[in-house]
Amino acid sequence: MSYTKFSKEVTKWLKDHDLPCYGTAYDSAEVTKARLDAWMRGSKEMLRKWISEKRYRELISCAHGGWYQDDVIFEPLAEHFAKNGLFDELRFLCERGIRFSVEDMLSTIKSEKDEHETLDIETIRDIDVANYVTSPNYSGLGEIAKYRKRALDQIIRYMGYLEQVHAPVEYLEQVKDLQKSVADLTTKAKDLKPFRFRL
Repeated sequence: MSYTKFSKEVTKWLKDHDLPCYGTAYDSAEVTKARLDAWMRGSKEMLRKWISEKRYRELISCAHGGWYQDDVIFEPLAEHFAKNGLFDELRFLCERGIRFSVEDMLSTIKSEKDEHETLDIETIRDIDVANYVTSPNYSGLGEIAKYRKRALDQIIRYMGYLEQVHAPVEYLEQVKDLQKSVADLTTKAKDLKPFRFRL
């Protein structure tokens, strides 16, 4: 719902500024690029406006919806929260993605263990994830490596924001413990309990 509101406001801003907001399948590459550039500009303007109006829940909902790349809403919003000491908002924004990536990893580990009974952790650690995701071949171990890398990347990014916001030491330790267990592939579902914060 928040994404729909956000999109409508971006469209209205584009119309008010005589910028392209609708396209067709017959548009040239130049026309399409101009429209996409205008949409990006409108999105940034609307993001600034909503931040100034403190519409944080709605913006977090937009970020969680996955309709925009992280650099459009998620990262500027996280940076705003970190710079302004908004620890609760930062937690609500960041924890969800980390939790989902770890849950995907755990689910894939369970499937792999059900099928093969054992898990070759060293093989998983050695998988070149960039090559795996571009390859047409599916591998249970490759999927585990993919989710592990995604979770670790999200946790490392989150740690940077937590340092800026001067997060409580106890919470930082919980995040570090999660990072270590994901890296070692020893995470259990119960390890995610501290990461279910909601505003």
